[in-house]
Formats: sequence, C-alpha cells, structure tokens
Amino acid sequence: MKPCAGELPSSGLKGGEERPMITTDLAEDPQVIAGYIGISEDEVTDTLDPAKLENRFKLWTPQDLIDSNTPPVWTAKGLIIQPTYGMLAGAEKSLKSYIAQFIAVGAAAGVPILGQFQVPTPIPTLMMVGEGGRLPYTRRLERIARAYGVNLADLPLFSTFDVASTVSDQFRHSLVRNMKELWPGLVIIEPFYAFHGSASEGKMLHVEGEQLVWLGHTVNEYGADLIIGNHYNQTGTGSGLRRITGAGPAEWSDSWWIVEKDESRSDVSTGHFELSFDVGSRQWGGTSWDLVIDLGAFDDDTMDNEGDISWSISRTTGTVAARRNDQHSEIIRRVLAEPFKYTKSGLLDLIPGNAMNARKTLAKAVADGLVIVTPTPGPERGRMVIRDRYGPSQMLLSARRLTSTD
Repeated sequence: MKPCAGELPSSGLKGGEERPMITTDLAEDPQVIAGYIGISEDEVTDTLDPAKLENRFKLWTPQDLIDSNTPPVWTAKGLIIQPTYGMLAGAEKSLKSYIAQFIAVGAAAGVPILGQFQVPTPIPTLMMVGEGGRLPYTRRLERIARAYGVNLADLPLFSTFDVASTVSDQFRHSLVRNMKELWPGLVIIEPFYAFHGSASEGKMLHVEGEQLVWLGHTVNEYGADLIIGNHYNQTGTGSGLRRITGAGPAEWSDSWWIVEKDESRSDVSTGHFELSFDVGSRQWGGTSWDLVIDLGAFDDDTMDNEGDISWSISRTTGTVAARRNDQHSEIIRRVLAEPFKYTKSGLLDLIPGNAMNARKTLAKAVADGLVIVTPTPGPERGRMVIRDRYGPSQMLLSARRLTSTD
C-alpha cells in the first residue's frame, strides 16, 4: 500500500515486528527515531548522521550483545537476508538492471520476487538510478509491474536519478535525508560506477573499502538492506565475486547476486535471455538458479523491448562444482589427446553440460596455466588455416608424467 503524504512507511524488519507509522514532522525527534530503529536515544545523533563522530566506536559487553540479538529475518526468503549488503553483478548485457528492478518491484509490492523468493511483508524501497534515464526506467517498471500483476502507482517505491560521488557531502547527506524521510527496508544503487567518482581508483583496496563500508554501515543502521549493481572486470578472469570490477567488492560483500548470460542460447533481438543466477551470503550459504527471461522483441521505433515480460526460474540441477569438475576433466582429456587441434568454439562444442559453465571452466583452466592458446595451423575445408588453438601447457604435461610415473 502506498504511504500517505507526510507518513513514513512501516517495513516490519526488526525481528519480524511491524514498525509503527511516524509522521515526517517527528522524523527529526531523537526519541521517536530511537524507538523506531530500536537503539538508545543518546545514540541517534551520531548513528544516523555520518558527519558527527563523537560517540563512535561504542563498547559492547557480551551481555549488551546478547540483549540486542534478534533472530534472522528474511527480506525475501532465499534471496535477501536482513540486514545485509552486497553486489548484484554480471557481464555487459546480462540483465543486471532488469533484475535490480524485478527485485525492487517485488519487494515493494510484497509479492514473490521472480515468482520464487517470498517477501513476508511489502518493503519500502529506494532505487538510486545512475544510468539509462528516467523515461526508459519508468517504462521498464511499468512492464515489470504488469508482469507481477500489481499497480505500480500504489507501490512504496521511491527513485532518484541524480548522481554524485559516494564520498561527496552531496551524496552522503542526500542518502541520510532519504533514509530519515522514507525509512526504506531496501536500498538499491545501480550501477556503482555512476556514483563512484574520482576520489579513488578501482584498484585501491583500502580506499574502495572505505566507500563501501560507509554505504553498508549507514544503510544497515537504518534497518535497511543494500544492493549495489556492478559490472564484471574486463580481463575475463576469475569467477563469482572475483569477477566483479575493482578492488573491494569481493572482500566487502556480505551477500551477492551473480548473473551470467548463456550467449549461445540468448538472443538480444528477440529479447530471449538464458541466465545463471547465483545467490550467496556469508550468513546462510547460497543457491544456484537457471533463469530464463523473455522481454519481447526489440522495437527500433520505441527503442525498447515490447510486449509482455515472462520468465521461468528453477534450481540448477546437480551441484555447480560437480558439473564443472566433469567439464574440467573432459577439457584436459581433449587437449592431451589432440593437442592444438581445436579452436575455442570447436573445443567447447565437445564439452557436455551447460555451455556457460563450460566456457568458465575453460577460462579457468587457461588462467590456472594448465591449458595454453597458441596460433596453430589446422585443416579447414581442404586448406590449412592458422587460428588460436588449445593445447596442454608444460605444467600439465609435467604433472601427467609425474602421475604416470607414480
């Protein structure tokens, strides 16, 4: 239900209890804020205002910790634990922004996100949108809301479209103001690069960490969860969290949502996308999903996908580790049996199982130094053609000789 003007929405987050409505004219009252968040009144000023540091680093005794402990609460069961913070990441054109909006609309409406992840109570949601523009964003929201069967205008979903560095006073005071006025249960910042600024380089771990820690701490102190949209690095190495661009996201994330597109089975022109969707958390573990989304064909006149949005989601069969181990063994067997015969596509065509996982497994074998790529002539349609072909490294051959000797 959409909150009335001058009221703060109730998110029902702390220990599963419903928060009382409070009016915005009381939002500056430390006593009211303290009761709403569940902290002592004398903590309010510094806890909620990042510019005031006098009483930071409060000491907690074991009894304090026990008295303030609450059972885990799901914002969306199996998807978002409360409280948490982390990265929603993937390669270019892997529908990260769409999935962020699927999460936002589902959370705000209180309907199962992607039809799978139950939302116990509607969650007021703040979306800080850094790319794409207000009009395309709005059109997507309307289509997603229709797919969920909800009325977008009724949702406690609040959006901003300005950008500023996360270390700037403008950004920080704006975020704190919105947290005070809206009391969201979920904050989504997407994408991170639009808010990163130039105060640090992505490779500067400790400076990057300071930005991310401030964001996570501030949003969590208001009782909300934080999701930040981010991109994969350009090297194509690593997997999961380690593929996220920049230093810090992997170390900082308490939860993560990793999206990868199966290029061989997706078609951008028809709006058909087959994705792997890995959900993980340091608090509860994780799950892997096969997610198929149909956005409708792309229309050159409207410059957007048209038609109804549909999707299906199911648990990935078998364990990812087991499947990749089988694919790894097959890759090693092939390059040893027929060294430098196969191009990338030729080799991947011979590997059973999920094509996306096979590509990742091959990339890891190369990154680990077991398989190498060398320009090599090979027969193609009656002539010899030089292409990059895959074969065993000296390290792999040496290891094989040691194994056979043993």
